[in-house]
Amino acid sequence: MEIKKVGIVGAGAIGGVYAYPLHKLLKDNFAFIANGKRKERLEKEGLILNKEQFYPKVVSSDENVEFDLIIVSVKNYQLESAIEDIKNLVHKNTIILTLLNGIVARDILQEAFKDNQVLYGLAIKIDAVKVGNEITQTSSAIIQFGDANNREMSEGVLAVKNLLNDAKINNQVFEDMIKTIWTKWMLNIGLNQVSAISGATYGVIKTTPELLTLVNKAMMEVMKVSQACNINLGEENWESVQDVISTLSGDGKTSLLQDVENKRKTEVEYFSGTLIKIAKKYEVDVPVNEVLYNFIKAKEKNYTK
Repeated sequence: MEIKKVGIVGAGAIGGVYAYPLHKLLKDNFAFIANGKRKERLEKEGLILNKEQFYPKVVSSDENVEFDLIIVSVKNYQLESAIEDIKNLVHKNTIILTLLNGIVARDILQEAFKDNQVLYGLAIKIDAVKVGNEITQTSSAIIQFGDANNREMSEGVLAVKNLLNDAKINNQVFEDMIKTIWTKWMLNIGLNQVSAISGATYGVIKTTPELLTLVNKAMMEVMKVSQACNINLGEENWESVQDVISTLSGDGKTSLLQDVENKRKTEVEYFSGTLIKIAKKYEVDVPVNEVLYNFIKAKEKNYTK
């Protein structure tokens, strides 16, 4: 299996970071999937990554294009709309790779495209900020992806890995992708939420013991819930999260903080909101995340009136 045509839905910071090397490799066999004003804006302005401007091809939902791989890189609350955008572009052999935050997006996509291979995926160390059409990336991002179990990699996973390697995109396939996405979710729940309520950059969080304590307490609650529902995050997962935090650029900001600063809808429902629901089902107390959730929801409601 060889992947020749690739589409990305979602031209935010993450989508833009990965669009650049894919566009460079595949030329017109790579495209953003967008409609209406988004399509017009991308075609007119292109994207700028670290001062380098590029103009990727843009296709609309009703065009007669069949992609071998579609990467979904939108906010969780935009997922249903993204599914509508790509449904006519997915054929029987199309692989779908989700890079959304949280732990629910892959299952939603698999339900929508029952006959397709939908891969778990996440972007770590992405550390990218987008303002207008300009993206600044300060670290070497990694895509972690795969089927739920990758003890033996499937043909589709191998094909995606070959593509990412050819595009010089750092990537890793883990044997247990469920535990891997829970580990990233734990990081998001701690770091994103604390940054959103404090307004702190990575550097400020790392040098402020009170904020780091709050990050760790929020993440410890994820560990407790994971034990209750048999995901079983352990010391290795905890240490990997601490390693990620230590390498983040001091001036960088979480996506949740960027949303709050720009008065946009946040993904808090897919961070502590989801955790609180799972915790309730398994009768686990998550008081720190309940406080973070209510604080961020109140903040969001205040500017979205």
